[in-house]
Amino acid sequence: MRATGFAVVCTALLLLGGCSGEEKPAAPPADAAQLASAAGAGTQKARSSKIALETTAEDGRKVVVTSSGLYEGANSKFSMVAEVAGEKRDLIYADGVLYYHLSDTQVQELKTDKEWVKITAGGKDALSAANGALMTDVVEKMDPTRTIERISKSGKVTKSEQADLNGTAATHYVLDLGGAPAEVWLDGEQRPVQVSIGKATVKYDSWASDVVIIAPPPEAIGDSR
Repeated sequence: MRATGFAVVCTALLLLGGCSGEEKPAAPPADAAQLASAAGAGTQKARSSKIALETTAEDGRKVVVTSSGLYEGANSKFSMVAEVAGEKRDLIYADGVLYYHLSDTQVQELKTDKEWVKITAGGKDALSAANGALMTDVVEKMDPTRTIERISKSGKVTKSEQADLNGTAATHYVLDLGGAPAEVWLDGEQRPVQVSIGKATVKYDSWASDVVIIAPPPEAIGDSR
């Protein structure tokens, strides 16, 4: 069984992480490596954020994702609501496993009374086989520190300026990713406020918010084969 729109959502989620603040921006980092270092320190200090992503898939479908994240290295957790072409799905990543909430149609197809299935790296079930490797890559890149590091390794800062982004004082960076442009806004504590790459724009707020993410109960988890 293949989850509708799952691969599209995973691709979009490669940019996730970060948040906003109200402090006066500090002196901007001079290059992409310093930018990554500053954003990483700000992210680690805050530990959590809420995220909003909007993008367009290659087939023209609109993808909207809202998420909360706890950034704790190997123990990071994420709770997501992904909407693809008007169809919403809930996903939870906790304890090294991605849980996918089945639609009513998928429940009927699987002939199960369970609401959730697991997607695991190296799993033999159809859903894991189709998306397990991609899931592993997505989870690695959902951490905002790693997102900024990826940007820094593949590009350079071409411009930086002070800016006001929806009422938040920020430093705006323009980067060249080997010919592809990207933009990053950091708040006064060097935390991402917004990242734009290609067709995707990710907005971040509520740094250090009270985020609680719990895996679904075992009795609600079924077999996706």
